[in-house]
Amino acid sequence: MAAFVIPYRIGGKSRLGDPKLALAMLSDVTDAVNELAAEALVVDGPGGQGAAVADALAGLRGPVTIVNSDLPCATGAEIEELTAAAPAIVAAADGTTNALALRDVSDFEPLYGPGSAARFQEHLAAVELDLPGLRDDVDTWDDLERVRDRVGKNTRGYLETLARA
Repeated sequence: MAAFVIPYRIGGKSRLGDPKLALAMLSDVTDAVNELAAEALVVDGPGGQGAAVADALAGLRGPVTIVNSDLPCATGAEIEELTAAAPAIVAAADGTTNALALRDVSDFEPLYGPGSAARFQEHLAAVELDLPGLRDDVDTWDDLERVRDRVGKNTRGYLETLARA
């Protein structure tokens, strides 16, 4: 069975400016992972996403799936498909990496950042999957509006709270 890791910046993305929204999106990703596994390891730490993931993986063995926390449309079925296709990657529209499935934690290299999807794909000889819930990340409020009708219950509930305020 694969381990599941979710990188999450405490306080959320600065571009969104709403830590409660970031937490709601994380909760949707965690719920999707929990459809497949008892728990996901949520990680943050100094040095950015790559360092946080590398530190978390240092204590693990075997296959691992890494799913970013800004994917409020993620589903358990898509995460399961990604995991089964390892080595596999789901890229964001901007060429960054939203999700990875590795055959073994030792295959990980911290290649995140602009253009990372191509670097990960080459490094892992990974298949690129087009899974909408894992492809469509939320970096800005415009991104959120684009996917609003597909977000999970936690993000939807938070948006409803904002609408009532």
